[in-house]
Amino acid sequence: MPRNDTLNANAPKGGDMTAFAIFIVLIGLMGLLASLIPTYQICQLKPPQTQGWHLLLFMIGMFIFGYLGFLWMLLNRETGPLETVVSLVFSAGGAFVWLVVKMSMKTIVKLQDTLEDKHYQAYHDSLTDLPNRHMLYETMERLIKDNGSPFGFIMMDLNDFKMINDNLGHDAGDKVLEIIAYRIERIMPPQALPVRLGGDEFAVLLPKSELGQAQRLAKQIQKAVIEDIHCEGHLLAVGISIGIALYPQDGDDRKTLMKHADIAMYRSKQNNSDYETFSQVTDMPAPLGQFSP
Repeated sequence: MPRNDTLNANAPKGGDMTAFAIFIVLIGLMGLLASLIPTYQICQLKPPQTQGWHLLLFMIGMFIFGYLGFLWMLLNRETGPLETVVSLVFSAGGAFVWLVVKMSMKTIVKLQDTLEDKHYQAYHDSLTDLPNRHMLYETMERLIKDNGSPFGFIMMDLNDFKMINDNLGHDAGDKVLEIIAYRIERIMPPQALPVRLGGDEFAVLLPKSELGQAQRLAKQIQKAVIEDIHCEGHLLAVGISIGIALYPQDGDDRKTLMKHADIAMYRSKQNNSDYETFSQVTDMPAPLGQFSP
């Protein structure tokens, strides 16, 4: 009788230890399962040491099978203090992996966002948010290097913009530039790259286009820009001079093409015309100091 009483007293204790061990192992298993998706997402972000993250993803999968095997063992044998201690280690391990992955994911995403912001700022104008000359240079060089189809290049300069800055101030001048940039951007055809070169100079790169397409766009730009602008209680009329050059007939490299578009734009300003093409002004010398690519 005393022997049976001892066995009955020990049975609930063993059952309680088994239930506790299973519970804490399940916590660790949940941590591993919760780590799978963010670890996979980190691999997709292609951070430094990508191979290490792929290895970790594989190891988490192996750990999950190990945890399932240990749970099976707990369900099919008596649980003692040793199994309970191991269960605590399993639980802590799963929680640790989840915590490391979560913190790493947060850090990597923040770094990726910072890099994207810096890249965007490096290739876009801070005032108008248009692409800047750095993006233009790289895009033109790529189009030329690929030896693709002809493309058009339009260079533009606002007329008498200095008067706006002098009479109304630079804040008003910046507002006018923002409005002009918006008007130019909204009429762009697909694949066209509108650019602010700096100051009151803008440009448009037209991949796979001929002279007729560039001329039609130049007319649209002229029409959009000369619409009256309401700025700080003033009604402003802004003019624009436009020059067109085509690759490869007007230049087979970036600097030559941009120089020739600048010459055409200078003639447009002299003639007070809507636009000029370089082929119409080949007899005209380049304006000194007007443009330096």
